[in-house]
This record gives sequence, C-alpha cells and structure tokens, in this order.
Amino acid sequence: MVRNIAQFLTILVIYLIGTRLVTWLDLPVPGSIVGMVLLFIALLSGVCKLQWVEAAAHLHIKHITLLFIPFIVGVWHFAGIFKVEGIKLAIILAASSLVVLLVTAFIADYLETKRKWRKQNGNNNL
Repeated sequence: MVRNIAQFLTILVIYLIGTRLVTWLDLPVPGSIVGMVLLFIALLSGVCKLQWVEAAAHLHIKHITLLFIPFIVGVWHFAGIFKVEGIKLAIILAASSLVVLLVTAFIADYLETKRKWRKQNGNNNL
C-alpha cells in the first residue's frame, strides 16, 4: 500500500513539474503532456527507475476508461459545435484514427520482425 502511494506521488510530482513548466514557459501544450514527456525522458535516462512508477501506472491503465468520463461530459457540453461542424469533425476523427492505427500497426510489425530476426541470429535483446 505504501509502495503504491509513493508511486502515485512520484507520478504526481512529475505531473506538477510539467504543469509548472507550461505555466512558467507559457507553452501551448497541456501540462499533463509535458509531464508525460518528462517521465518518459526520466525513464529513458535512468533518473527514474521503472520500479518507482510501474504499479501505479498499471493501476492507471487498468482503470483508464474512468479517465475518459470527463472528456465525454465535455463533448456533450459542446454538442452545438457538433451540430454545425459535425461532418468535418467526423472526417477529421476518422482520418486521424486511421493514421494512428496504421502507424501503430507498422511499428508493431517492424518490432516483431526485428525481434524474430534477432531470435534467429542468437541475439534475444530488443
């Protein structure tokens, strides 16, 4: 229990640093995105160990659908925009979803091919 709280606090501190940077530098990006980038950089550089945030991250992923409720409520709040610009928004959403799907598929295929090639050549590191 204490470990989970510490991990949540670690993620919270990185999030708060991200929001402070956005405010301080007047960036046109949400603080949560900057925080995620900071966490990613910290994990890659070894400043933050995966074990420090792993259990809390898994808990977030497990309950991610609950995190979309405010977004859905916000969409209903601006339903008037969808009445006026609905077709354009639907096309943009469909196209961007397709792009994300294709990029994800190509990256997954590339990594799987790379993993198989390394396995055949005796190198199991990815």
